Amino acid sequence: MALPRGAGSPWRRGAWWLTVILLPLLGLLAWALEPLLPVESGPGLQGLFHWRGLRPPPAGVVVVAIDEHAAATFGLPERPRQWPRRLHAELVDRLHAAGAGLVAFDLTFETPTPDDEALGRSLRQAGNVLVTSSLRRDAWRQGAGEVVVEQLRPAVPVIGAAAQDQAPFVLPKDARIDMYWAFRRDAGHMPSLPVLAFHLQHRDAAQALADLVCAEAALRHCPSMEPAGEPPSAAVSRLRERFVEDPTLVDRVAHRLDEMPDVQLPVPRTQIEALLALHAGHDVVPLNFYGPSRSIRTVSYADLPAVLAAEPALFRDAMVFVGFSAQSAGAQDRLRDDYRTVFSDGSGVDMSGVEIAATAYANLADGHRLNALSPAAWAAWLVLWGTWLTVLAHGPRPRWQAVLGVGSALAVAAGSAWAFQADWWLPWAIPLLLQWPAAVGLALWLHAHRSHQRHHRLRAAFSRFVPREVADLLSQGAGELADRHRMSHGVCMATDVEQYTALAESLPAQALGEQLNAYYARLFEPIGQAGGAVMDIVGDAMMAVWEAPADDIARRRAACEAALAIQQRMAVPPDAHTPAWPTRIGLHAGELRIGVVGARPHYQFRAVGDAVNTASRLEGLNKLLGTRVLASAALVQGLEGLWLRPLGSFMLAGKQAALDVVEVMGRPAWPGQQPPELLRAFAQALAQYRSGQVEAALAAFSALQQAHPGDGPTGYYVQRCRSHLAEPANHDPALPIRVFSK
Repeated sequence: MALPRGAGSPWRRGAWWLTVILLPLLGLLAWALEPLLPVESGPGLQGLFHWRGLRPPPAGVVVVAIDEHAAATFGLPERPRQWPRRLHAELVDRLHAAGAGLVAFDLTFETPTPDDEALGRSLRQAGNVLVTSSLRRDAWRQGAGEVVVEQLRPAVPVIGAAAQDQAPFVLPKDARIDMYWAFRRDAGHMPSLPVLAFHLQHRDAAQALADLVCAEAALRHCPSMEPAGEPPSAAVSRLRERFVEDPTLVDRVAHRLDEMPDVQLPVPRTQIEALLALHAGHDVVPLNFYGPSRSIRTVSYADLPAVLAAEPALFRDAMVFVGFSAQSAGAQDRLRDDYRTVFSDGSGVDMSGVEIAATAYANLADGHRLNALSPAAWAAWLVLWGTWLTVLAHGPRPRWQAVLGVGSALAVAAGSAWAFQADWWLPWAIPLLLQWPAAVGLALWLHAHRSHQRHHRLRAAFSRFVPREVADLLSQGAGELADRHRMSHGVCMATDVEQYTALAESLPAQALGEQLNAYYARLFEPIGQAGGAVMDIVGDAMMAVWEAPADDIARRRAACEAALAIQQRMAVPPDAHTPAWPTRIGLHAGELRIGVVGARPHYQFRAVGDAVNTASRLEGLNKLLGTRVLASAALVQGLEGLWLRPLGSFMLAGKQAALDVVEVMGRPAWPGQQPPELLRAFAQALAQYRSGQVEAALAAFSALQQAHPGDGPTGYYVQRCRSHLAEPANHDPALPIRVFSK
């Protein structure tokens, strides 16, 4: 991606560099705005879950739901807080008898009720029940900052003391749930309900991890999952705190764990690795959903006796979550204990908080914890992808750009889908929904920009050889050139160099070419300044055109002024080594066909018409009359401020109609300057000749020749008069003079 030609100005350099950094910058900006404008965590994550589809949850995780069916069966309100706690005591007794491994209530018991003693007895007898506690957030200002502390709001003492432990599980309302708090940093690294449940359900694995940390950190007092006089959550908090305070601890523990053979481990290695990843990770953990609501095995509170009878092994050693989980959208709307997830659909049924807690636990239990890239890796991936797209967008071959661009997009989509199948969340929405379309737009813009530059380069190159119109036509790659023309009216100027043949014979070809280039450089400038367009060059001859309506005096005057300017330039040699190159000019106006002439494989852009031929014949007539600039009388009609000399009527070679010819001699040097006496005297002599007074005309022309020996028209008519007197039968002064050659 070298800096293109023509990009030398600061603005162009800045614009070019913007095309280089645009796509990486767009990816980083979208990533930075992700909390405000979720793209990757919004449609991106949802698309991955729907592509993967449903996944079976691990066995041994069951939800006992307080739902509208149970409320109707028991004749109780749908709101769980209004249920008598004796029913929960009976539930605990049944689950204990069924051999449940651990029971977690996603219910708070902060206010006392008459049934608290009964529930407390059941909790103490079971010894394996967790209850949910809420958090109170206190904040106050201290100096220039703010101090925030979250404090546990425990269950009533009768229930809290009987439960194995208490833990919060806080979820935000009015937001889609993609993650959950594993640890609450502001509450002393307190574990959430599913995290604490996993530690207790896999107590041996948690203790093995604590022993590894103790050995690696050389601690005197190792954390114990069965501490005396404090709840298990305190030991979990201390274990988490070790990893937060020492970020290198995770690598050291992982290395020590890798060196230990399986026979030395008290539990399967995967359980310890799952706990290590949990403690080494962020406070907020992505949820790896198994499907929509009730994807995890859910048993209605009212159906528990029947299920226990039909499936006695369902709850044995199982992790059981108890909480509200409505079956219909109507109940969710009434009680507002539901949360939107990636699987929320048009039916309006969302996922309950207890199901989300069960999902978090299940992710830890089956090892399918959803892994996300670190912020640095995420940013690096977006920059690399944006850079690759930038390289493609700047490519010179659109076909390969399209193939590689589509192939790269498919590779990213397939790679993200495959990685998600392996529980890795790789960004794909920003690369494919933002950066890739932007790359397509950038590629199209660059292609159009290059085409525009190529058009201008071709136009600039062609305009050195052909008129601007045909340069535009050729640079655009127009279709059939032979059909490109227009009908117009204009003034034609034909030029030729006097004695060019002798000059060409005296010079080498290289020197002649250089002289011609210098000649045309001086010739073209007055034409361009006067608004003319050079149509054709053949050797030393040139044809220029001024397009204008027939009654446009300004264009006719401009052509005459250009002819006089050319004469003034060509009268003086440009330097001591270059001849003067005197130039003859013919001017005429008429209808023109301006466009492409020729056939495959050769075309030329020319003006075609009688006016072109007539101007060329007038240019040739200069040689006969000894003049430099001749024009038709019709062309100079009405022009003022020019010295014009009518030279008579001529039948030009190849023409059927006579043409009145006028010499354009010059212009006044100052306002009011009288024309030369030559013009008046010549007009009188010519009138005598045309009226048949040939002898008187000869005398007048001879007198003029003596006064102006170098005047070509005077010398011509002197010879004309003498020829008439010598052979009167062959000359009729009243008729146009016939010219037999150009």
